Amino acid sequence: MSRLSSLVVPTFLVLLLGSSARSSAQGADTAPPVLDAVEEYPLINVSKERIADVGYWQESLAASPDDVTLQLALGNAYAMNRRFQEAIREYEQLLRVYPESKAAWNNLGSAYRGLGKMSDALNAYKKAVDRDPRYGLAYYNIGAVYDHMGYYDKALKNYSVAIRFDPTLTDSKRNPQVVTNKRLYAVLLQNYVESAGSLALPLEPAYPENPKE
Repeated sequence: MSRLSSLVVPTFLVLLLGSSARSSAQGADTAPPVLDAVEEYPLINVSKERIADVGYWQESLAASPDDVTLQLALGNAYAMNRRFQEAIREYEQLLRVYPESKAAWNNLGSAYRGLGKMSDALNAYKKAVDRDPRYGLAYYNIGAVYDHMGYYDKALKNYSVAIRFDPTLTDSKRNPQVVTNKRLYAVLLQNYVESAGSLALPLEPAYPENPKE
């Protein structure tokens, strides 16, 4: 097993692909796919400016070639600069050493998605879920791929699973795609109705409300 970076900071970091990632009018793909760097890797404390700096990560990885955290970061930097083929190369190299990495499988799917290779993206996302059946972000990305392909029932099902396992995916700061994802709002409404039961029915009250209460 490759050595993990010893520079530990936050347990969670979300990175976004560049703005040229393939989009469609279906809503879910009008924002770029989401990259992940999760707690399975100790993360590295760098400034926001460094996150997409390919040269910085190339130099760092050259100095510590067995560090899978740095390799994930380099793959993410390539993806953020729309260099998807190079990102795929880094993720696949990482996965040869660490095939259980859910983040690398998820990010590989996002790189394929950036190239418009939806079948390859779907396969990678599903492997991320195989590694962690409660991996909300991967379910969300699976939903986005199905959304793009026109399989709306499957999209809604996976969005629903995603936010059940990771409610933070509905936060636009955590996941900017929610701003344009119309189907996700349908899922949220359905979940609300199911949880509220009869209280969610739009009934006219049988008596006027007491203004003093």
